[in-house]
Amino acid sequence: QQLNTTSKLFCRCPSGANTTRVDAEVLRHMRPTLSELGEYDGTALMEFKTRKEIVYQLERGSVCTYEMDDTPPFQIDTAAVKASLLHSRMLNLNLVSELHVMRKQYLDGSIPTGFQRTAMIGLTGEIPFAESELAGDRTLRIRQLSLEEDSCREISDEGHRIVFRTDRLGMPLTEAVTEPDLLTPLDVKRGAELLARVAQASGHARRGPGAARQDVNVSIAGGRRVEIKGVWSHKVLPSLVHTEAFRQLNLLRIRDELLRRGVEEAALTIPDHGLPWEVSDLCVEASSLLKKTDFAPIRRALESGQVAAAVRLPGFGGLMAHRTQPGMNFASEIAGRLRVIACLVGRPFMIDSSVEYGLLGSEWAQVRKSLSAGSRSEDAIIVLWGDILDVATGCREVLLRAIDALEGVPAETRQAFADSTTGFERILPGADRMYPDTDTPPVAVDDAWVQ
Repeated sequence: QQLNTTSKLFCRCPSGANTTRVDAEVLRHMRPTLSELGEYDGTALMEFKTRKEIVYQLERGSVCTYEMDDTPPFQIDTAAVKASLLHSRMLNLNLVSELHVMRKQYLDGSIPTGFQRTAMIGLTGEIPFAESELAGDRTLRIRQLSLEEDSCREISDEGHRIVFRTDRLGMPLTEAVTEPDLLTPLDVKRGAELLARVAQASGHARRGPGAARQDVNVSIAGGRRVEIKGVWSHKVLPSLVHTEAFRQLNLLRIRDELLRRGVEEAALTIPDHGLPWEVSDLCVEASSLLKKTDFAPIRRALESGQVAAAVRLPGFGGLMAHRTQPGMNFASEIAGRLRVIACLVGRPFMIDSSVEYGLLGSEWAQVRKSLSAGSRSEDAIIVLWGDILDVATGCREVLLRAIDALEGVPAETRQAFADSTTGFERILPGADRMYPDTDTPPVAVDDAWVQ
């Protein structure tokens, strides 16, 4: 929930600006850094593989050198701290006695520094949850509330280039996190509405499009937590959660079938150096095999100097067409990851051996022979095309996603679509993304502020 303050959280630029003018642009590339324990966060490594060019559009009146990571942060905004303390007390949280600012890594480019500054305000509270459909005397436990700076607004994302506008960057917001007490799709909606009413009742909540956003964490028995990022409306929550639950159920069914067939991770693992088709017989560079194809997307790609490659997934025969969401199947799961990580931009850029269109039967037979693949019911084959480095990344991601299928539900952050389906956004971050901010001193919480 964005806070209705005059200034941004760590500088004195105006908060709440929504600009259309662009005075300058900055180009950045991101790289991962080690955590305090000497480990890389998996999300940061995933973002690094995308080789993104990140462009920031600046408007003179709403941004300064702090946002561009060229000067240290100012002292944290007092008005935002006081507002977050009030919000925490309304949630019956235990307040911290001293604010310690942390860095939370974001290598998707949405924050130019590569990390978001965030401070814990309150922990371990609960509020009455009379609206629950399960019982009228329930409570909703609140794990924590933190005070954070907002990220940039995304303008466009195409291939290896993503464009952000920095007017929203640095605005103060509070993030309240519940315990896993929302047990039905309807309760998710009612719990979100309750949290929104509490935030608005504080008198410090900014209103308008984008001022409040929800990250919805969904898991079912036997699965893993999946985060649906930035849901824009309470109305879509029940159908969104319902669809995600059944997506996870179908992924568990695919896992069980793979285990029944005896598929093992070792059969899907390739060396992590060189071009995939030069180091593993699971991949083949298929440009010469398909140079005469009548399938227009591949033909146009090859004529423009791009390449095609094929990947064999042993034991995955018949599973590419297994439905996971309305209008989507397991092949869609793979395509979603390739679109984000390999930055393949063709429409389409991938085809699999379960479909009845595209390549001729004789062409599939050639590809299958070159990969020493079994029958259609035994091994699945995926063909993808594009720039050679993107295709090489894509081949590896196909196999990594297949390995994840042996675990069932990958821990992911996903984006919500208007039809209540979701798409891959990034690997779910872990604790290795958090570390102390050495630029910001601790701030004692004044007893008078709390009173």
